[in-house]
Amino acid sequence: MPWYSGLIFILLFLAGCATTQPTIGQKAFEKEDEYIIKGILAEENNITKAINIFDFLYKKTDKYVYMQEVIKLTFDKKDYNKTITLVDEFIKKYPHYSDKVIQYKIYSYIKQKKFNIALKIAKSYLKTHRELQIYRLIAYIYIQKKDYKNAIKYLKSDYSISHSPKVLAQMGDIFFKYLNKPNEAISYYQTHIRLYGCNLMICNRLANIYQFLYDYENLIALYKKMYQHTNDISYANKIVYLYIEEEKYKKAIEFIKKNRLDKKLLYVVYKTRFDKYNDYKDAYQIYKYTNNDKYLFLYTALKFQKSKKGILDIKNTIANLEILVSHSKNPLYLNYLGYLLIDYDINPKRGLKLVKEALEIEPNSIEFLDSLAWGYYKLKKCKEAYDIISKLKSNDKAILKHKKIIRRCYDIRQNNSKNKRKSKKR
Repeated sequence: MPWYSGLIFILLFLAGCATTQPTIGQKAFEKEDEYIIKGILAEENNITKAINIFDFLYKKTDKYVYMQEVIKLTFDKKDYNKTITLVDEFIKKYPHYSDKVIQYKIYSYIKQKKFNIALKIAKSYLKTHRELQIYRLIAYIYIQKKDYKNAIKYLKSDYSISHSPKVLAQMGDIFFKYLNKPNEAISYYQTHIRLYGCNLMICNRLANIYQFLYDYENLIALYKKMYQHTNDISYANKIVYLYIEEEKYKKAIEFIKKNRLDKKLLYVVYKTRFDKYNDYKDAYQIYKYTNNDKYLFLYTALKFQKSKKGILDIKNTIANLEILVSHSKNPLYLNYLGYLLIDYDINPKRGLKLVKEALEIEPNSIEFLDSLAWGYYKLKKCKEAYDIISKLKSNDKAILKHKKIIRRCYDIRQNNSKNKRKSKKR
């Protein structure tokens, strides 16, 4: 039992008693205050002693608050039969103060799992005392009985009077978890939010239902309210990830920029979209945030592949690849730059040199060997080109095309050589 319960009791005592009680502030006997303090201190370590002290005070002064405290402590001691007997005695002697102790009797029967008796007492009391705590007690009993329909009735009555978020949360839980009526819970939650604002207990429960129903549109709208209400960045993060889940990447980016969120979130959006669509624009954005050469290469390669602007894009592509090879001797970068220098007749000799550097790192790469053969072809060395490409086994269309061209070149050169030899013989 908390140390301050005794202080609460004193405040209760000083706040007022029946007119038949001794005058407020007037001690019934000399050591009354001393016994009160002893009772309060005993509550922490020796509840039986505390009960005895307050029982002594009650018998000595005839003040009902002391008996009320005895009832409370007896209940805390889990002596439920004794609690019921004491409550009956209290109500018989002080019927006008029954509201101060009746709950202990009802809870005692609940603790003993005598729900029907507890329910009968609570309903009987409710006829003459329309108190919120009794509505809640009755609802609680029905919940223990798993009679959720009747529990809802009493919780509705309570909520219509109190507008309590806790009561509403309990209603929503029953609608959603036990009665399979999520729309009822949603309706109540939405109305409460509209009338009284975004109470976090209610908003979080509504969010859970939206998430369960995969209603991401309403979930995002709700999280926006929660973010505005609390400025809690976790709700902003949830909004971004929901946009990503819905593949609404543009909206995610707009939300991040508008609310000046962590730029790491932009990286997450661009990376997710890139992994799905391989868009070179996303690769470039990722490169901007990470400075990772891999994404500059992907941006360069993908943009070039999709480009139809010809030589201008070739120059831009090569400029980016030059940056990459200056940073790293990655064979992929070396081969790609080398191949473009060869294929577009920009600088075949240097291109061939770069391809050879790539092959020093990965000597068995079919793609790199194809680039090497193509470089020799561009330098009009058809035999060297043919010797290389004729050994490559691949169904790649580009390699097969190169094979055909190089074979034709090789055959022509061979025929020319034969014709020259014949002419000399003549």
